[in-house]
Amino acid sequence: MILNSPFEVKLYTKESVELPSILKDRLSRIQFISQTESIDDIQEMFSYASKNQLSIIPRGAATYGMGGIAPLRRSIMADLTHLNRILDLDEKKKTIHFEAGLRWWDLKNFLRDYSLDLYTYPTSLFSTVGGWLSTGGYGVNSFGYGHISNLVDSIEVVAPQKKKRINRQDRDFKYFMEAEGQLGIISTVRLKIREAKPSKPYLVFFNNTSEASRFLSEVSKSLKTPPVHIAFFDRHRLEHKNLHLNGRISFPRMEGILIVFEDLASEEEFLSLVEKKKGILAEDYLAAFLWNERYFPFSIKHFHPSILGTETILPIENLDHYITRTRKFGKNYGISLSTEATLINGGEAVVFTIFPSDPKKLVHFAHLFLTYSLAHIASKCDGKPYGIGTWNLPLTEKKFSDKDIKEYLRLKKELDPLNLLNPAKSFSPDWRIVYLLKLAYSTSGLFSNGNPFFRPFLKILSPNREKHQRSPLEPDACANCGACIAVCPAYFTNRSEIITAKGKLFLLKQLLGGSSIPEAAAENIFLCLHCHLCEYVCQSKLTLVPVWDKLEAIAEKTSERPEEKIDEFIKKVESHPTYTKLLDSLGASSNNIHREMKNV
Repeated sequence: MILNSPFEVKLYTKESVELPSILKDRLSRIQFISQTESIDDIQEMFSYASKNQLSIIPRGAATYGMGGIAPLRRSIMADLTHLNRILDLDEKKKTIHFEAGLRWWDLKNFLRDYSLDLYTYPTSLFSTVGGWLSTGGYGVNSFGYGHISNLVDSIEVVAPQKKKRINRQDRDFKYFMEAEGQLGIISTVRLKIREAKPSKPYLVFFNNTSEASRFLSEVSKSLKTPPVHIAFFDRHRLEHKNLHLNGRISFPRMEGILIVFEDLASEEEFLSLVEKKKGILAEDYLAAFLWNERYFPFSIKHFHPSILGTETILPIENLDHYITRTRKFGKNYGISLSTEATLINGGEAVVFTIFPSDPKKLVHFAHLFLTYSLAHIASKCDGKPYGIGTWNLPLTEKKFSDKDIKEYLRLKKELDPLNLLNPAKSFSPDWRIVYLLKLAYSTSGLFSNGNPFFRPFLKILSPNREKHQRSPLEPDACANCGACIAVCPAYFTNRSEIITAKGKLFLLKQLLGGSSIPEAAAENIFLCLHCHLCEYVCQSKLTLVPVWDKLEAIAEKTSERPEEKIDEFIKKVESHPTYTKLLDSLGASSNNIHREMKNV
């Protein structure tokens, strides 16, 4: 299926963090969206791209946020989310074989019916498996089970020159993890799975980051039966969570550490360590709430037009120094920084530092520049970037060793000699783009210590730090995470994201900006059951159904309400088996959350 309307193409190029339009509009154009459903479709797309001198941008759920799907050449975008069938479940060997466009949410729900579960998964639960393998691999439970590649038995990769099956033991296997769609399209995955286990979260508070960091170092190495998940939340990150609690309860102004066990054999030892290190054990409902919040890392987007930041892999021993420096940096420039860190082993953590911004204001360009300054601070604390995409191209050599870069280049030449796949990125860079980004990165280092020349300008232009009360019709609150797509009944029958909550908020933004919407797109606004499923999974925790009412009222002023299409749509959806399964799965998830939150 081909999608080529200007509205759909523009929607499909959106990521969770957007460049300002003045920059994005100067990128090369996506010619159309190809919704691939088979290996034959992928190979046909390669042939078409080669003949027409087009590049190919592989796209999963577009949750990456580092410019991974930014088109730096004239391109076709390959929507891989329909390559999503489960091929085989081996309950005896505890493996599952499936197509890589399958979302982690759907995989987790499928396994639940067999009392099975994943070892580890991303916080962006609605991302595709192939997307996470290509761009990350550390997430929930990574402390206990490591990088996702440790749990992959094999993958199949389709490249312009060949189709290749790669086992975990093969020399080239690791180079397809985090390759960001430049070597080939991961078409199938065979993954290790396990029996489902209950988890027990604990939350411990400390007065300062020094105490918290010392506790992190010890708890990550000293327990005989280690936890599966360890995460640090600085006091400002916990304040973000307080915004959603509406004063019913609140996290104190302290640093928090979330520890999650699946085996309580070390519980006494752990509690003894908490007492020894003068930690304060939080009530169970606070720990349960924070554990549930692992699925909503960008929930703060509810209150701000945009969230910027940096994500790095940092030695745990340098975490205190890093937070001290970033807090000073934020104070100097009048930006409200918060930090979350997820431990991935006994010595390292993925550290996520964010701050609010507003793309409609001039200061946003300065804020984009300052994200590079944050990367400089991380580098001085022996950190390296978590991902590259487009934005971090100047940091490629900090992430990959010289040996690894040579291996990537060898595979690129072998599998994609015409440079069709996601070109001008880290393994086939456009040196004009890299030069400009390197210049920006180098210059930003001058400001990482708080350059006094820049300081007054930023403080004057910085957005208000107070909680922002949104109008119900503010589409900028959308985090572009794509969670709504996976649960939208309309999407099952239409297959275009323009019909989902993400798409309708995009259309609303165009309407409010004065743009006219073609009749075909306007009709999609009315194809909605008002079932609330998009609200249940919304990353920004938006109340959406009243917005749909108002959006339909706006659309009715310029387009007739297509009653026949609406009736046909409702009958089609209600007879679709996926709709019933969705209601059941979300109902079970909702009940579990309510049980966790019963004391709140």
